[in-house]
This record gives sequence, C-alpha cells and structure tokens, in this order.
Amino acid sequence: MFDNYRAVKKMINRDDGFLCGDAKVLSKKTDHIFLAGREKLHLVLDFDRTLTRGKDETGRDVTTWHVLQRHLPDAAKAEYWRLYGKYRPLEARNMITVPDAVAWWSGVLNIYRDNKLKWPDVAKDLMVAMPPRNGVKELFDVCAAKKIPIVIISAGIKNSIELWCQNLGINPEAVLSTNLLFDSQGIFCGWEKKSLIHALNKKEMGQASLSEISGKRPNSILVSDSIHDAGMVGNGIGSLRIIVDDARSDDFSRGDDFFTGIFKKFDLIVRTGDLLPVVKIMEKF
Repeated sequence: MFDNYRAVKKMINRDDGFLCGDAKVLSKKTDHIFLAGREKLHLVLDFDRTLTRGKDETGRDVTTWHVLQRHLPDAAKAEYWRLYGKYRPLEARNMITVPDAVAWWSGVLNIYRDNKLKWPDVAKDLMVAMPPRNGVKELFDVCAAKKIPIVIISAGIKNSIELWCQNLGINPEAVLSTNLLFDSQGIFCGWEKKSLIHALNKKEMGQASLSEISGKRPNSILVSDSIHDAGMVGNGIGSLRIIVDDARSDDFSRGDDFFTGIFKKFDLIVRTGDLLPVVKIMEKF
C-alpha cells in the first residue's frame, strides 16, 4: 500500500498530466485520503463537458440540454436560445441567483413540454452528439474493480445521462439530476419537481439520496470541468478537487490570473484534456 501511496505522490508532484495548486494543502489531502483507504472513498463526477467532450463537430458547446433542443421546431429553438442568452452570462459571472436558475431551468423544460419533445428522437441522437471524453470507461472500470462508488451530480438531464451510461457500459452508483417524465408514446409531459438540479443546488451536501454513501465513505474526489462546481463536495481535508482544463468560450478570461483563480477552489488541473491522469491515481488505491 505504501509503495502505491508514494507512487501517487510522485506522479502528482512531477505534474504527470496535472498542474498542481497549493503543494502543502495537496499533500495533506492526498495523505489523508490515500491512507484512509478506498473503503472510505467515493468519486463525485460532473457529467456535461466532464464525462463528455465539450464541443461538437462545429466547435459549439454541447450539453444534455443542447441535444434536446436540436429536436425542437425553429420557433422553440429561438426561445431556448433567448433564455440561454439572458441567464448564461449571469451564470458565467457567478451572478446568478436561485430564482434566476429556477426560472431558466423551468423555462426550458416548459419549452420541451409545450412542443411535445419525443424521447425516441433524442435517444437516437445522444451518443453521436455527446461522445465520451477519453478515459471515461477506464475510470469507471478501475473504480468498479476496486469497489469505489461513483456518483454523478449534474445540472443536466438524468434520462440522457442514464441512457448514455448504459450505452457505454458503465454503472454509476447514483445519478442526481433532473428527471423527465414521458407518456406511453415517449412524448415529454413534465418532470419530477423535486429532482430539479440547477447551477446553485448542484451539490452532494444535503441530498438525502446520497447520505448513505457519503456517511460510510466520507472522503471524496471531485472531477469537474467548471470552476463553479467546486461546491459540489464539502470543504476540508477529505475532499480532493480536480478540474479538467476545457473551459467554455463564455466562462472566464484566460488571462494571467486564470490558473490563480482556479487554484483558489481546485487542487489539481488535468492539462491533457482527458481523464487518464485521474485513472492513474485511482489505479493506486
């Protein structure tokens, strides 16, 4: 075990696929998490742009929401993008409020419902529109072999995430995301109101469905693509935060203070654009 532990420390310290933040904090966290063992550990993963590639073939940002809107009539698409243009700048600048987030998410869901979105059409398009980021299958496989549970928390669409995982042959322990409801013909007719996950309630803490996992396994490794996702796990020595460097075009400036801003909230940056450096860490548990 200690040989594996030293290998992890060496891997991180030599920047093997990572950029590192505060070395002392990082060392304390890796000491605590690794020495506690895999029996006390779980992974918390974002979905859109973390497990999936961030852009489509045209270079546009892609999320589970974007895939669904492709199947709307033109007038409904225009309304979708009007809401995006109103609320996304607030989210990108960290100025969005809970009422804003609820209005945005609910507004889009109403568009889907009013236009009788057909699930079979979306399902057919899903894997083509959202190919996995390199290393996803390997990450799930190594965690399954070591019995380390993976939780996906996403402000996207639960139905899309679960089908995507099924198609890829991976099995998260839990998926926390907005659950859509369809009638017997596969036409969208509403959503589970209590399941609504948006930008500001996208976190593990306070979620009853995840309490057993986090209670038995208090240490966590978070992997995400956005600086705004740092709050998905709790603060403290038992939470290691890793971000994939694949910023959205409207997220934040890539000026001189870009990495400084990230390292205020995250411990490691994956600089390779894939999840293989994370896989290498998990292999050592």
